[in-house]
Amino acid sequence: MSYQVIARKWRPQTFDEVSGQEHVKKGLRNAILTGRIPHAILLTGPRGVGKTTLARIIARSLNCDEGPTDAPCGKCAPCEGISAGHSTDVQEVDAASRTGVDDIRVLIESIRYAAAPGKHRIFVIDEVHMLSVSAFNALLKTLEEPPPNSLFIFATTNPEKIPFTVLSRCQRYDLRLFTTGEVTDRLTEICKSEGIEISDKSLRDLAREGQGSMRDSQTLLDQAIAYGGSEVADATVADMLGLVDRRVLAEIIGACIDEDPARALEESQKALQSGAEPQRLGQALIGLLRDLVVLGVAPSSPGLVEGGEAELEALAALAKRGGTARLRRMFKALVAEHENLAWAPQPAAVLEMALVRLAILPRGEDVAELLERLKRLEAPAAAAGGGRKGNPEPGSGGTPGKARPAASAPPKPAKKASPPAQAAPRPQEPQEPTAPLAGADEPTPADAGPPQSAEAPLENVLDRLRVFAGKQDRPLSASLENAVLLERNDHSLRIAPSSPFQAKRLEDRLQDLERVATEFFDQPVKVELTPFERPNEGAQVGAPSGKARDREREKIQTALNHPALNEAIKALGGQIVKIVPLGGESSK
Repeated sequence: MSYQVIARKWRPQTFDEVSGQEHVKKGLRNAILTGRIPHAILLTGPRGVGKTTLARIIARSLNCDEGPTDAPCGKCAPCEGISAGHSTDVQEVDAASRTGVDDIRVLIESIRYAAAPGKHRIFVIDEVHMLSVSAFNALLKTLEEPPPNSLFIFATTNPEKIPFTVLSRCQRYDLRLFTTGEVTDRLTEICKSEGIEISDKSLRDLAREGQGSMRDSQTLLDQAIAYGGSEVADATVADMLGLVDRRVLAEIIGACIDEDPARALEESQKALQSGAEPQRLGQALIGLLRDLVVLGVAPSSPGLVEGGEAELEALAALAKRGGTARLRRMFKALVAEHENLAWAPQPAAVLEMALVRLAILPRGEDVAELLERLKRLEAPAAAAGGGRKGNPEPGSGGTPGKARPAASAPPKPAKKASPPAQAAPRPQEPQEPTAPLAGADEPTPADAGPPQSAEAPLENVLDRLRVFAGKQDRPLSASLENAVLLERNDHSLRIAPSSPFQAKRLEDRLQDLERVATEFFDQPVKVELTPFERPNEGAQVGAPSGKARDREREKIQTALNHPALNEAIKALGGQIVKIVPLGGESSK
């Protein structure tokens, strides 16, 4: 067959024709011009970035009749022979198929001969990381001290697999992936020379699909020309690549921003019916969300988002409509859902549920703004409570020695006896003062000192003692975990460990526990350990009495009637799922 694919036909023949890779081209050109040519060069990088191309350009630059030069003529016999692949002075070895030590021995034997008719003997070893360990070892001595005018050029996609003994003998040049703009410019140049009519949008799509590989993008261009002939339409490229129209993607994201899940599902259904795969559609949506976030935070930075002028203007307007913070949350949520597409039995359903989630995603608010709103809510609540600190009105505050209930999750079924969480505060009968909700300005029980009243709940006393011990001795605090305080007197504590293992640990640390308790209560305290009892051997240790349950229920009711709580629920549109007194747990 006489036809030559674009990737081979348009392979660069000089440094000037190589797109990008300026950091590599500059070093190689200067080395050739100054005569500081190393005896071993290592070219690394992903597929299709020009490793073999640069190796051949180096060979032509050194062996050209006008050389050494950084601009080989391409017309002399050495240049033409190297381009055609039949030069006797330039030997290319495929290490993927010739991996053994015997192959390297043949190469070492041939390196003894001088270059003829060229000036340098050059050995290009492609995919050099595929050589065996013995082959590398056989090459080391020759690689370190080759004959004059001999040069090794290694090319690899996996430099980490090359022994350090070989790497230390080479000058290494790392090639990077091409940008979409660099690939697009090269494809445009090729199409103009070939007489192919294709839009800039299609060329950008081909370049983007190549993912930074020039060879992959040129192969896709070859395929597009085979599809559409000399006039390649946008629809042809989109159909060939399985792309989703960016306008459809924008409509889906716009529906999610507008909190319209029905429209988002309708637009996604259009894309799926047109032949797009769910996983590919999800990837495209993730890419679009990324572009919108970038446009939101850096609207004036060129090159961060690729597209035509009209397309970028439409995306910028969509980014402004969605807001950077919300778009970031949508991006994160869609990435989390997209991980399930590869394993889901119905990927389309997973994608649709992900879009529904994006459309009903609550609008996030600034944390500082929320804190400011809570402070404004606390001010009238504190004024309504009245009184000075430490002398609260009934239902509005509490004493330092009492435990305070706090909202917590997860939700559990609650008795429908007190719905004031969603109603306005109402006057109530005077009752025993209780503490405000956790999170107020007063210190929490965990940070407070020892209880001032001997009637404080025993579980709260032990909880505070455990926190106090944790500041001095964390292992001792851990030993008190899940233990139960059965009795507290002026100078003694009776504690029931939760397991035989815990009982043994506390027995070994009894003196340390008494020392910490003495510091905590500011008076001598004796600690007594009650032997561990299994639940089926008697009544549950530390089970709350009827009076304690009534007192806990009263605290929860007071918390539900707290003005600050009800004002916060009304302003933020929240609801109470559970209330737990600090130091204990309740499902009331």
